[in-house]
Amino acid sequence: MNEGTKERLKKLDKALIDSLENNLGVRVFQDSVSEDEFKNELKGVYHYIIFETGGMRRAEEKQFTLIQDVLVRFYAENVDDVDGAQIDIISTLESNGYTFVNSEKAAIQKGQEDAYVDEIEFNFTRSLKYVRC
Repeated sequence: MNEGTKERLKKLDKALIDSLENNLGVRVFQDSVSEDEFKNELKGVYHYIIFETGGMRRAEEKQFTLIQDVLVRFYAENVDDVDGAQIDIISTLESNGYTFVNSEKAAIQKGQEDAYVDEIEFNFTRSLKYVRC
């Protein structure tokens, strides 16, 4: 049931992961990063992206289109041009079918240390053709 729409979701997820990893050179994870991945694969360095998909709603102007919210979090440690990375993430995802909504920057304290990690949280949407079966 609705195999075309489900396939489109998979393609959009793959495009998000592949384009960000190739264009920004950072690892991209869906939903979370495990402790093992953080320690072994990332070597304990905060320089990665996590994305999460959210709820869906019907597009107001298009009867056969659903809109889904997508949250993208970029974590950066010792990155000089965080604003430049922000622009790169926006342009990369917009060229892959995502629509940028807004972003917010924050600094997160790293454990008990006097060190901080930059976090940028992006809100995007993506659209899916949907015909009820």
